[in-house]
Amino acid sequence: MSSYLTFYLVPKAEDSKPLDLISYSRNTDVYQYFDEVLHVAYIGIGNEKQYTELNTSKVDKVLEELRNDISKAQKRMAEYEKHANGNTEIIEEVISQKEYIEDLEWALHKVEFIRDIVVEATYSYCDYNKVLCNVD
Repeated sequence: MSSYLTFYLVPKAEDSKPLDLISYSRNTDVYQYFDEVLHVAYIGIGNEKQYTELNTSKVDKVLEELRNDISKAQKRMAEYEKHANGNTEIIEEVISQKEYIEDLEWALHKVEFIRDIVVEATYSYCDYNKVLCNVD
């Protein structure tokens, strides 16, 4: 069964329902980091949906975890590169680390964009005032 992390915008209009913005499947790093760091609310059962409201400090925690993991992977890759000397096993590990770093950087850019949307919600000229998320 598939599971998705979905982000929503809540328009400023009275009694507005959250509007789906974007979803990420369970196999993406965006889903994994939000779920592990923030323990995002499960959508719930029935008519009463559950949400986690985002603010910049919450998104910053996710960004911090991602940046820490990218930094660790880069250090690991640099160490492998020092000792590769034609060893195909180590070279394969360097390639694997580079791909892992690329995946994390992709997620980092997505989360940075989500943070931009959260910041935008704080401005009076914006048509929405909350960013929510949940998993199903």
